[in-house]
Amino acid sequence: MSSKVKLSKGKKILIAVLCVFLALVIAVTSVGAYVLKEYCKTKDYTITAIGDSLEQRPLLVAHRGFRGYAPENTEPAFIEAGEAEYWGAECDIYRTKDGVWVVHHDRSTYRMMDISKMIESSTYEELLDGYTDNGVNIDKYPKLRICRFVDYMRVCNNYNMRAVIELKEDNNQEYYNEIIDICNEYPLVNITFISFQFSDLQALRQITDKPLMYLVKEITDEDIELAKSLENCGIDFDGNNQANYENDSAMIKKCKDEGLYLGAWTINDMDTLKKLLELGVYMITTDCITY
Repeated sequence: MSSKVKLSKGKKILIAVLCVFLALVIAVTSVGAYVLKEYCKTKDYTITAIGDSLEQRPLLVAHRGFRGYAPENTEPAFIEAGEAEYWGAECDIYRTKDGVWVVHHDRSTYRMMDISKMIESSTYEELLDGYTDNGVNIDKYPKLRICRFVDYMRVCNNYNMRAVIELKEDNNQEYYNEIIDICNEYPLVNITFISFQFSDLQALRQITDKPLMYLVKEITDEDIELAKSLENCGIDFDGNNQANYENDSAMIKKCKDEGLYLGAWTINDMDTLKKLLELGVYMITTDCITY
């Protein structure tokens, strides 16, 4: 007959703590896996044409290209935006290790490609080892590789679309002159630079007089003062954030009173679009609203 091993109080506490820790690790891992899966999942978009339903014609910007019709930030997405006669096409750019500016939203290719590489620590040739395997209508675009910034600019030029170029985070500012050089190859393309990082806009203003837009989630007095401190700089805000409509949209109206040009992102429903137009916000970034 075996005797039962008795555990000391300290060991029982340690086991309990380890069990709680293990449970937390499992919970966090499960939540993280779910969030990552949702982030990577191809979204369903309902394409909505405004037609003649609005008195004021908005300046529609295709978010990451026409991502409601083709995989985001790819050459086909920008071509489809041109075919749909968008006023502008927005893109996100990074610089590869060997100095090629490419179009991609995330720092890693994991979400959109069949390889997982950090763009800024990879060469362009290394990125060409993979193909885009995520996005709307992906089956129509086999063997689709990462898009270069120069290719995006060429599409904007061919379709007379404004290039709305987002600089990601506050890095590679010492190479911004390369971006300007590429833009100068297409003198007929109207350009607006946007960024959540105000230091990016400051660095750009040192080398170009092109329009700038400060990206913000919620407009604050500080944001207004920062935008005013740079010549030809407006504010591009989250048009779905209800905080921007508080107190009878006081902050939006203050921007207008201060003479700041305004844009809003990412607007996919007509009710919000109409509300913004009534407030005098005409530059509208969208995934799926078309003319």
